[in-house]
Amino acid sequence: RAVQQLQDSESAVTCICFGQERLHKQYILLAAASKDGTVVIYRCYRTQKELAMMEVAFAGGSEDEPSPSEQRDQIVVHSRLVGHSRAITSIFFNLLEDQLVTTSIDKSVRFWQVDTGEMLKVFTDSSPVPVAAFLPFNPQVFVAANSNAVLRLVNVQNGLVLQKLKVETEVRALKFDDTGAFLLAGTKNGSIHVLENSEGLKFKFKVHLARGGVTCITFVPARPEQNMPASLLVNTSDSSVTIIDCTYEAPQGILTNLTVRNRVKVAHSLLPLKCCFSPSGGGYLISGSEDREVYIYNLHTYKVQHLKHHVVPVVAVAVNQQDTLLASADSVGRIVLWRRLDFSHLAEQ
Repeated sequence: RAVQQLQDSESAVTCICFGQERLHKQYILLAAASKDGTVVIYRCYRTQKELAMMEVAFAGGSEDEPSPSEQRDQIVVHSRLVGHSRAITSIFFNLLEDQLVTTSIDKSVRFWQVDTGEMLKVFTDSSPVPVAAFLPFNPQVFVAANSNAVLRLVNVQNGLVLQKLKVETEVRALKFDDTGAFLLAGTKNGSIHVLENSEGLKFKFKVHLARGGVTCITFVPARPEQNMPASLLVNTSDSSVTIIDCTYEAPQGILTNLTVRNRVKVAHSLLPLKCCFSPSGGGYLISGSEDREVYIYNLHTYKVQHLKHHVVPVVAVAVNQQDTLLASADSVGRIVLWRRLDFSHLAEQ
């Protein structure tokens, strides 16, 4: 059910992500980045039902002021991050979630203070930066891809480039697996490169996936209770999302193969569409699309549902950790928040 619509400008939203979900009892954050280079961080207040579901313990000690009842279901601007001059290509929180990292066509990677909106650091590149990610074992180092097909490992503290790695073509999506030992890099010609992360990045193997370029990789951890291996959900601009199983070799846990489990249709030929994973039930793939709908595929039956509300292409989607809130964002700057009506699956966990 669509519960709320936000719009800060008419510039297309390019990426969204939730953060600080274990820091405050009353609210979570939603960061939204745009084609015009701005980022707005929103505060999304939890509903009574969400508060009731939560664990008592909180990382931040939950010393928040009790939010007034009229703020339930309310969204307020938490901070604005102003500094990029061109489209933002990816955003992610740091480990402590007190900083947000953004990459842009303006050839920079920027670090921001989440609460104040202050720009903390700027790392410049020689060409546009489609995507970056922190190294899981070392949050003082990030990997950034540029449009010259170079991956760079950069020290956050001093800006030193620790490694440069040339790949065959521009990398547009990066995702570490949950072991942190392997980096998956999706390219504009539809391949996934698997890189080993130990004392630098080393190329392991690649899989050619599709005719269209990769625009998003979502990693889904293994779920042994459902007999599901670790997998990837990959958007490509040939109107498909591919579900790929990851094969690890015991006992060292080395990623040795990527196998296509299924491909599903999503209208996609032009825009940098994103997807995400919802763990409820048997698991769902959620994706934006160019035909104005949010696609939700059941990953057991592959039956599809469509959420209709947007009137232009839906570029980015994200779900919160509680799996009660879905955000979808479109090419004229609108963000729609959807709340789950049925919470029965949460009681079973």
